[in-house]
Amino acid sequence: MKEKTQIPYYLGIDAGSSSVGWAVTDTMYHVLKTKGKAMWGVRLFPDASTAAERRTHRAARRRLQRRKQRLDILEMLFAPALNEKDPQFLARMHESDLWQEDKSINSKYSLFSDSNFNDCDYHAQYPTTYHLRSELAHSTDSHDVRLVYLALHHLMKSRGHFLYEISETSDNDSSLRDKFDDFCTLLSDAYGLDFVPHNTDNYLNILKTPNMRVTEKAALLTEGLKKPSKNEAGISPFYISELLSGRSVALSNLFGDDRFKDAKKITLQNDLDANYNELCEVLDDHISVVTAAKDVYDAARFAEIIGTHRYLCDAKIAVYKQNNIDLRVLKDYIKAHCIERYNSIFCDKEDKIDNYAVYSQYHHKSGDYTCSQEAFCKFLKKSLPEMAESKSPVIATIYQKIVDGSFLPRLRSSENGVIPYQLQLRELDAILKNASLYLPFLAQQQCDGYTPAEKIRKTFEFRVPYYVGPLNDKAAHHWAVRSNTDSKEKIYPWNFNQLIDLDHSAEAFLVNLIGRCTYTGDPVLPKDSLLYSEYMLLNELNPLKIDGQPLSTEHKKQLIKDMFIHPVSKQKGKVTKKKIYEYLKSKGWISKATNIDSISGIDDKIKSDLRSAFGSAQPSAGLWAISRCSTASFRAEEMI
Repeated sequence: MKEKTQIPYYLGIDAGSSSVGWAVTDTMYHVLKTKGKAMWGVRLFPDASTAAERRTHRAARRRLQRRKQRLDILEMLFAPALNEKDPQFLARMHESDLWQEDKSINSKYSLFSDSNFNDCDYHAQYPTTYHLRSELAHSTDSHDVRLVYLALHHLMKSRGHFLYEISETSDNDSSLRDKFDDFCTLLSDAYGLDFVPHNTDNYLNILKTPNMRVTEKAALLTEGLKKPSKNEAGISPFYISELLSGRSVALSNLFGDDRFKDAKKITLQNDLDANYNELCEVLDDHISVVTAAKDVYDAARFAEIIGTHRYLCDAKIAVYKQNNIDLRVLKDYIKAHCIERYNSIFCDKEDKIDNYAVYSQYHHKSGDYTCSQEAFCKFLKKSLPEMAESKSPVIATIYQKIVDGSFLPRLRSSENGVIPYQLQLRELDAILKNASLYLPFLAQQQCDGYTPAEKIRKTFEFRVPYYVGPLNDKAAHHWAVRSNTDSKEKIYPWNFNQLIDLDHSAEAFLVNLIGRCTYTGDPVLPKDSLLYSEYMLLNELNPLKIDGQPLSTEHKKQLIKDMFIHPVSKQKGKVTKKKIYEYLKSKGWISKATNIDSISGIDDKIKSDLRSAFGSAQPSAGLWAISRCSTASFRAEEMI
């Protein structure tokens, strides 16, 4: 065969996020041909996506699975007593969401089907489950075992968050004060700002005042604070108070930094988890201020919800009663002043309007469509503009709630997310203590040494430690270590510490996190480790030259110490070429007549920093006090 002539050629590749373009040319950049076709083209493929959405679905799936496991354990412990009282109770409850023809039990009731007590009697006696919980928590009188089970089932299903620890015996204001003290300490340590108000008690009382307009709350919190000018740099106590009140605040105003002028405003009323990653990219180190402020805001909302009540059920009953009063006053007002609008506000179900029928989900025919409390209040405000001119104090109070968006709140809403589990546990303990007096099986010790009441409590407050991971030994990512590897005993919350070796599981968790080199398989340092962050910084600073001459080792060490180890008092934001130039002039290492163009070898902005090394450590530890990592193939100290 005739050999093909080989000629010099160039291969160009343009790689993008969703395509790769290529072209083959000769040395004069003329596109070459093969088999009569030009040698250039493009390959398209779908954009890469992060795992955020998949991770969100996985977390929700696991949360629902763990909730189901808690309810299954409760049912297992109550099953003998329930079957003795009513053999078909659990079956009716499991099939309560089915159509009548799909049920295996011929009963029109979902819970109670006794001759003298059915679902109608139950709902008449207990309008909400909170009424049942309150009665069982306060009363030692004998109650039906099915009622006790329903109350505990409701508590187990929504037990509250585990974001912070509070004492079960402490008052309801302690968490707010603790979070506020932590927030003030953060501002003092990180920014040198003394934010403690002159009257802290009054400040906290304003934060937790119920049914107060956000603008009014912001005005009271910022009273006596000077609003900073647009050119004033640094974090602002004025805008911090506005943020804690629930108002929307621009990040550039909050931190006094023009770098954030294009960022979106934030408000603590919204769920920050959905935008947390985006905020971290924008705020960098400042994100700790926002998260700490969110903790204070949530603690204030919790104190506002619970009020002076010891149990959450009592606070919810108070809201339920107030809602009944407000709804009756609103209906009477509409009947007296605008009866023609009654049906459109309370009864119309065909159109997707944000009226009461849709908001309450009371037999509306709009499918799955529902509306939020805010949308419902906007609908009322638009439908009843004449209420603003009413001279009645009662009507004025209701209209103010409508304007604030706090009228007729649901008992189950997103605001329940600020309730800590310790408050629910307090109520659970009271119910179990009273129920044990007339349900003997709750206090009977079983063969494993625990009573059903103790098992219920341990199940309620149990969480699998993050370093233990999945307990299923067949899971793809499983590293939990059993104390007895030959044991196949089922793991429950009350025997978890006996069956799982926590120390070895924690060790396996850390080993599992160590990355490995793709080629050699050797362990490698993570990007944000102490040693590697130092290495990355030196890798950028070593080429630094002044008039073509490298900076001396001693001067380089001093520059790193002043501009990276102790950056708070020296400068804000990223270290730039201009800041290094000003620093060198202030130290007298270059003459004042030297131009900034004499500095070479570095970019306009230094991308690396020592955040991982000194973000939470004491700056006095020093850059070169970092311990050596045995798995590293270099020593950052030798790069100086």
